[in-house]
Amino acid sequence: MGMRISAAALTVVVGASALSGCASSKHGLEPRDCWPSGARWKQAASRALKDRGTWIPLAGAAVVSFDDWDREISDWAVENTPIFGSGENARQASDTFWIATQLSMAGTALAVPDGDGPWQRKPERLVIEELSVLLIAGTTSAIKSLADRERPDGSNDRSFPSGHASQSFAMARMACLNVDDLAGLGRSWRITLKTTFTTFAGLTAWSRVEGGKHYPSDVMVGAALGNFVAVFVHDAFFPANSTARLSATLSGKEVSFSVSFSF
Repeated sequence: MGMRISAAALTVVVGASALSGCASSKHGLEPRDCWPSGARWKQAASRALKDRGTWIPLAGAAVVSFDDWDREISDWAVENTPIFGSGENARQASDTFWIATQLSMAGTALAVPDGDGPWQRKPERLVIEELSVLLIAGTTSAIKSLADRERPDGSNDRSFPSGHASQSFAMARMACLNVDDLAGLGRSWRITLKTTFTTFAGLTAWSRVEGGKHYPSDVMVGAALGNFVAVFVHDAFFPANSTARLSATLSGKEVSFSVSFSF
């Protein structure tokens, strides 16, 4: 809970400077120019839906929902606690690994070099990513209220989907996408970092199952939701590629050239 409050506070404190920076003379842009276009929103949503980090967990959730496998796996995990040794250890580990994914996202966001375009400064990137986590938290909470699914341990009716899973997988995926923007980083380092971040998220999710707080389908749907938002936000605000267009105009004795970039 403390980390979530810290994330929200960070967003509020840094947000004003980041948003104002977007419209600063450094960028030479009006505030409206900083917001992604409708076409980019659609493209980002399409890619996020097609991303394997979104549909594979959803497919997994559908599989375990057949023939009561969901409950059977949950009962086995709670009874045997194969990784963490006890339910209490698992519940504590879920918060520890959640924090690890939070630090991974923040650290990589601050490591990405500044750019000249909108949202390309480190504070701006961090604000967008933190706001995304808050969006996921709110969305997950709303779905929990609608689903009204009882937790495996019977503590309340907010089992589906897992908030720990949705947030940790979102932060891990955003950290991985930040790594892709780190120029000069070797392939082996990229693989190592991405594997580490994804492992943090996976352990966060599994610890919730082993701790009796969620069914496997809860954490799988949470993982899919988190991954979708991460890819969607990054594609919308931090497009990987830009396309340059060169145009020339001949009028009388004057020749003019212009170069434009679409993102």
